[in-house]
Amino acid sequence: MNNFFLKKLLPKKLLHRLLLIFLVPLIITQASVVFFFYERHWEKIIDRFSNIAANKISVILHEYEMGGIIEAKKIAEKLNLVIFNEEKDYNFNVKKRLFEKKIEEIVSNRVSQTLDVNFTKEKVFFRNNIDGNIIYIAFPRKYLLSETPIILFLWMISTSLILSLIAFLFLRIKLGQSETSSVSGEFGKGKEITIFKPSGATEIRQAGNAFLKMKKRINNYISQRTSFLAGISHDLGTIITRIKLRLELINKTENIIQIKNDIEIMQSFLSEYLDFSEKINVTKISKINLFHLINEVIKSSDSKKKKVNLVCSKKFSVFTDKNCLFRIIFNLFENAIKFGDTVIINVKKNSNNFCVEIQDDGPGIPYQQRSKIFKPFYKIDDSRNLQKGGSGLGLSIASELSKKIKVKIKVNSHKNNGSTFIILIPFEI
Repeated sequence: MNNFFLKKLLPKKLLHRLLLIFLVPLIITQASVVFFFYERHWEKIIDRFSNIAANKISVILHEYEMGGIIEAKKIAEKLNLVIFNEEKDYNFNVKKRLFEKKIEEIVSNRVSQTLDVNFTKEKVFFRNNIDGNIIYIAFPRKYLLSETPIILFLWMISTSLILSLIAFLFLRIKLGQSETSSVSGEFGKGKEITIFKPSGATEIRQAGNAFLKMKKRINNYISQRTSFLAGISHDLGTIITRIKLRLELINKTENIIQIKNDIEIMQSFLSEYLDFSEKINVTKISKINLFHLINEVIKSSDSKKKKVNLVCSKKFSVFTDKNCLFRIIFNLFENAIKFGDTVIINVKKNSNNFCVEIQDDGPGIPYQQRSKIFKPFYKIDDSRNLQKGGSGLGLSIASELSKKIKVKIKVNSHKNNGSTFIILIPFEI
């Protein structure tokens, strides 16, 4: 339990953790030095100065009692002090600091005639009462309070702050030189990494070089997989075309018609496989009118036997790659008309993006399968019929394309209650 709260309090970023490792020992060390210096040195100096001052006050007051103010002034002059009995307006009620209170306490305990003390910038005045007569004794402030410890503390703190700032800038520069984290994040989103040179400390460069090797291996694997899938699809497509040509020369019977339907399904599968294996690139960012684009999608799909309703303003436009957005909407629309008889496309404008809702009245998607429908070749149980279900790549392709143009796809569906796919298109890509 304690470890959980400790982890929650600790910073997450490397720079912040390094600063914590650097600053915590520094602060603890300085605090300890200040504390022990005060306890062992400064407090003893204050006690010693106060006792010396009390002794001098006692001597002067004794001479005053024995010989009057003239003899007291002679002794005070020899001690480099000032004594007078004229009433002056000194503010003895000013709030005193810690060490000033300590001096007043020590002197008052040692010299019972001392009433109170006044501290000014240059002098310290002790007011004493001798048989009803008020006597003032003035000490130079440096006799009681040393400025050296304060200068030492300021010097320590200022030096530590300067060194901490230099260390912070150095760490930030060194860690800032490493782009491994941001580059790996971009690579994980499917973006092409063109220029990346590891720099910084040895360990950071090693991590960057390891990332480059991993990137190369992954790209090689993807390239081999893509080439393999494209090659098989192309070869099978050639064979299927030959079979179709030969079937055209045979008399049309019920079995021949069924075979031709199966071949059509195989061709649609191969077409989807080729789309899936095709390398996706954002070619050109341009202004796209959503109303016209969705109408193109509807006309391009086989939706004549379905009821399609489009609710979209003719003024809605976005800046993005037209081909990518077209394929995303097309794949989701094809999925909707495949399982539903009525499809409603509703386009709304929110504060940060356009919201394209594609709703169908089909069988819906069970809640536990929502997170799986965007995986390649995944099919819901109700759609495993090859006449209807497809290859299971349409949604996967749409998901990959959405990452390229920073579009988000959400699903709102329940079993036996239709499905709604929501496309969130930001105003600026």
